[in-house]
Amino acid sequence: MVTGLINKRKISIAVADDSPIIRQMLSLLIEKDERFILVGVFENGSELISNIKEKRSSLSVCLLDIMMPKYNGIETARILKVQYPELLIFGYSSFHEGPLVDEMYQNGAKRVFQKGKWTVTQLLDVIYEEYIDLN
Repeated sequence: MVTGLINKRKISIAVADDSPIIRQMLSLLIEKDERFILVGVFENGSELISNIKEKRSSLSVCLLDIMMPKYNGIETARILKVQYPELLIFGYSSFHEGPLVDEMYQNGAKRVFQKGKWTVTQLLDVIYEEYIDLN
């Protein structure tokens, strides 16, 4: 985690993951990271999309699990890229390669992080850098 920010801009982020433990872990660590504002944590893509309209004005980044019920990460990414093309989308999954990961990229994911390979701090560092580089 970066302690002294050169750019004081905070990045707003929403998370969709069907695992309660993952949601809790991500929300705790994102809320502690001074570079981010946690806009919402959702159980699936359907919940995220239903709630995004009211939060859209402040949302910059979405972190999506690939495998979720009621709109998986691939379907959610596809919908978000059509409705909000400027939104930066990242995948977060136990998969690190294969057709599902390929589909995430084809549907707009900037990067797909493998659960267990990346710490949340590393993941947030990369998301922050990639967002700042594009903006």
